[in-house]
Amino acid sequence: MNFFFWAFSLLNYLIVFGSLFYLLRIRPTPKMLAITLLCNIIIAISAIYLAPFQWVALILSVLLSGMFFYYITKKSIAFLHSIIILLLLIPVEYASLLLVKSFHLPLAIHVLLIITLFMFVLYLYKKLMDTMACLPLKIELLLILMATMTFIIFYITVFMDNLSLSLFHFSRLLLYLIFLFVMIIIVLQTVRKEAILEQKELTQQSFYEYTIQLEQMNREIRQVQHDYSNILLAIRGYIEQENMEGLKNYFEKVTSTTQSPSIHSLQQLENIQLPELKGLLSAKIVKAHHLSIQINVEVPNAIEYLFIESIDSVRLIGILFDNAIEASVQHPTPQIELAILTISANKQLLIIRNTTTQSYNDIAKIFEENYSTKKNNQGLGLYTVQQFVTQHRNIMLNTYVEGEWFVQEMLIERGGEDANRNI
Repeated sequence: MNFFFWAFSLLNYLIVFGSLFYLLRIRPTPKMLAITLLCNIIIAISAIYLAPFQWVALILSVLLSGMFFYYITKKSIAFLHSIIILLLLIPVEYASLLLVKSFHLPLAIHVLLIITLFMFVLYLYKKLMDTMACLPLKIELLLILMATMTFIIFYITVFMDNLSLSLFHFSRLLLYLIFLFVMIIIVLQTVRKEAILEQKELTQQSFYEYTIQLEQMNREIRQVQHDYSNILLAIRGYIEQENMEGLKNYFEKVTSTTQSPSIHSLQQLENIQLPELKGLLSAKIVKAHHLSIQINVEVPNAIEYLFIESIDSVRLIGILFDNAIEASVQHPTPQIELAILTISANKQLLIIRNTTTQSYNDIAKIFEENYSTKKNNQGLGLYTVQQFVTQHRNIMLNTYVEGEWFVQEMLIERGGEDANRNI
């Protein structure tokens, strides 16, 4: 009994908790391992000593694993993964038993078959979920409901009806599972299309703002050209009178008035060769100038493309810059520093720093869903950014406070499906 208990407990731990660590890309710490092992022992005990009530162990598995991983990730999708893992396990175990029965295989082969088949279907499920960087909460709840209904059907079909081992019954289970995943794919594709449309609207808005800024710059340049002859005549008058002090004062006045924030912002962004990104940043910089925020931009090398998709780069940088404006405008000397650096052929670094008056005792809280430093939760928040970064291995975000400066450093590496030269 002891051997059976520990063998079952170990197998259950590897399947349930090991899969969740893998799906959520969490590197387990000793504390996490200790807590999950304790949860697993509770699940194993309930499964063995409450064998007639198998649903108790299943519910405990979903609740304990889901709540733990939700606690450490703040992602409700942990509950979806917990249910899907059990859903995948049922047909995998059924298929393994069918193979063992058909070919009279030993018990060790049965366990090996379960692990091998489960790892394969788990990998396919992860590839499917990786297609979406961030799912809205209502979509996650819908998928959890769909998975729960499918799981209830599986439970009634397999456990309550004492489903016999046959290829026909296995096909039924497989059809149920395929139907669920087809529905999940349809939902994900719908969400993806909506996200693309939303980003296209954002990009179009950036283009529009960029066009407005260009028109304003053209008007300012024409005005400078119109006044140019008068400026030269005035300079000539100072020279003829040999009034060097007056000429110096006049020259400083002329250069300060002709070099407007709009023209200056365009000069700072001349190395960015992505029209949508240049348009977004130009609009944000001019907005910051209007709020009397001092801006410093450093783009020493030509940026022809980023290693993330265009719509994602516009969205992420827009959120980071808007948050910088919101925070720095409250500071006595508001400042924002932006740098886009090419570290190597395969690495790019984006840095946004802003002065702030806020204190960040627990900086991790700013990445929580619905977190805001403004009244009535009207702030922008960084939850979306964090969700995107979590889902993309080629992006690393480092957030910290340095004196009066709030710093966001985003390292982007060239990597497979996330690299896009057509940005």
